[in-house]
Amino acid sequence: MRKENKAVIVLVITTLIWGGTFPLIKVLLHRLTPMQLLTYRFFFASLVSIPFFIKGLIRDIKVIVKIALLGMLLYVAYYTQTVGLKYTTSSKSAFITGLYVVFTPILALIFVREKPTFKLMFSMFLSIVGLALLSGISVKESNINKGDMITLISAFTFAMQIVLTALYAKKLDIKFITAVQMIVMFLLSLPFSSNFLPVKTPIIIILSLAFLGIFANTLAILAETYSLKYINPNKASILFTLEPVFAGSFAFLFLHEHLTRKGIFGAILILIAMYIATRSKVKLEKSTVDVN
Repeated sequence: MRKENKAVIVLVITTLIWGGTFPLIKVLLHRLTPMQLLTYRFFFASLVSIPFFIKGLIRDIKVIVKIALLGMLLYVAYYTQTVGLKYTTSSKSAFITGLYVVFTPILALIFVREKPTFKLMFSMFLSIVGLALLSGISVKESNINKGDMITLISAFTFAMQIVLTALYAKKLDIKFITAVQMIVMFLLSLPFSSNFLPVKTPIIIILSLAFLGIFANTLAILAETYSLKYINPNKASILFTLEPVFAGSFAFLFLHEHLTRKGIFGAILILIAMYIATRSKVKLEKSTVDVN
């Protein structure tokens, strides 16, 4: 199997894991504050990353500051997405976050000189329309509020993280890249965690947080980093739109939430966009960023 095809499969599995976390997070937020959830999620993620961090630190200490930027971007993305949800609807949050499909090609053109083909541009258009239908965006929700603007920051930082990860993954150890991001996110979350988990917190909540940290963060970001070694950022951003498709499927299975006809049609458009994206080829020019 070609490495690019393998990378696509890995990325699809990653979006499956991320999509599956939505029902779990929704349930956990009935018992935890958003910052408690993020802090302990990042704690478990950083805990399993320590061995890779120590090993990589010996070889790649000169670039640790640049890699730490990826962790900062991820933290800002998660944080603004969570805070934005306090002021806007979940449907608008899902759609606005998915706008990294728009930001990614712009940033890729600037940082890695990646020129999107017509096929990629068309698949981006389909994915945006699909996201709008899947998220249930309506005319009634057209007014922009504070939460929308905060969530827009999340979309931009996710796009930046995708582009820079694709750049760094081609030259640096992917385990070290992942470990640095996990540890940076945990350290950044500590000052904003006002209270700790109660001593008598049910074990199922602890295990759920461990699952989010280890599988949905560390292993998923490791898989993302691996995939971005072999596929370009624009294709990756379109593949990432599978996340809300899987999220809707898991919500249907476990929370008995039903997709509308528009939502189903939106999911189909996203799948078509993904297929078109994986069939297109992109010519890369010299990067404008030095990773050494």
